[in-house]
Amino acid sequence: MYILDTDHLSLIQRNGQEGKQILSRLVTIEELEVVVTVITYEEQVRGRLAVLSKTKTLDEQVIAYQGLQKLAADYQTIVIAPFHHTAALEHQRLRKTYPRLGNMDLKIAAIALTNNATLLTRNVSDFRQIVELRIED
Repeated sequence: MYILDTDHLSLIQRNGQEGKQILSRLVTIEELEVVVTVITYEEQVRGRLAVLSKTKTLDEQVIAYQGLQKLAADYQTIVIAPFHHTAALEHQRLRKTYPRLGNMDLKIAAIALTNNATLLTRNVSDFRQIVELRIED
């Protein structure tokens, strides 16, 4: 199983060159199961809601709602790995072991570890500190 970090999923959603490169690499992997975490979903929804809360004009509001609706449509076809009790316990362990790493990153790492998954991320510098976590960029 591969887990896309929020940054990789965002690049794919933007449909730019970097996102296309990620997709072309993914199709070469045999027996591929690619998911995102519920943490990524939370981060993206919060981001869309933050944009919406800062709108000042009707046009900005319409565009912000279109972005939120597009996000909802995207997640109709994306498999989401849950933050279950085992992941929550792993997250607690990681918080104690790696107190300087971001809380959301540690939650994503906990989900990856408890699913024996490889995390695909651009944030190699932070995630590489978690010795037992398999990562790729």
